[in-house]
Amino acid sequence: MFINFSNTYASDHQGSINADKSLLISEIAEIYQASMTYIFKNQTLINQKGSDKSGLFGKSFLLNIKKAYRTKFNKPFPSDEHILVKALLRVMIEVMESNRTLFYDDDIQFKGFIPAIFAFQLSEKLSKKGLGLKIKFTSTPDMIRNQLNHPDLWEVETMKKIQESALPRYYDDKAKYLNKTAQRYFLPVKMQTFCLYCHGKPENNPLNKNRNKLQWTNIDKTGFPMENWTLKDFGGGISIIIYDK
Repeated sequence: MFINFSNTYASDHQGSINADKSLLISEIAEIYQASMTYIFKNQTLINQKGSDKSGLFGKSFLLNIKKAYRTKFNKPFPSDEHILVKALLRVMIEVMESNRTLFYDDDIQFKGFIPAIFAFQLSEKLSKKGLGLKIKFTSTPDMIRNQLNHPDLWEVETMKKIQESALPRYYDDKAKYLNKTAQRYFLPVKMQTFCLYCHGKPENNPLNKNRNKLQWTNIDKTGFPMENWTLKDFGGGISIIIYDK
């Protein structure tokens, strides 16, 4: 009986490569999500007057992101030796540094630097690095505020699959992006209580705290009308593309 070991090796090797790609792209999504969680949990620090905000910058910021990752996912932070992970962390520092003046401006009570803004700025900076990496926080077309985060056809179809089959994530290693070979990944983000502070109902709005119900507003602290979402609604997700440069 003849066994083609070379073909067997090639198949196993390709399977290993695909597994590595799948792991990398999922780790990038999780790092991105952990960073958004950290930004939310530090809204008080970001908006505070006269406080020490060194934990929002440089190496201290990265240490805090890694801690947030370990807490959220209950596992060690991924190796930052891969060029894309290293680039992502570097751009995170750049985003925070570019907002340093804003963070320390005591004349601005609410800085507006919420997770969605951090995520958008991070995505924009990454897209200009020419790394073949694109990250976006998006949702269904009817749930998007910032049209620059509008989902493309792949994302729309993927979100439908995720909702219909309750998929925890979706990975496509045979996708195309800009007519180039690409790996695409979508990590759905569960609606959290803090999401409802801006996107929920008037009773979820922190601006209405200690107010008479007749004085409640449906405008959130960022100036947008609230959408009346609940914890049962689809929360959108993180879309990652790794493509040939």
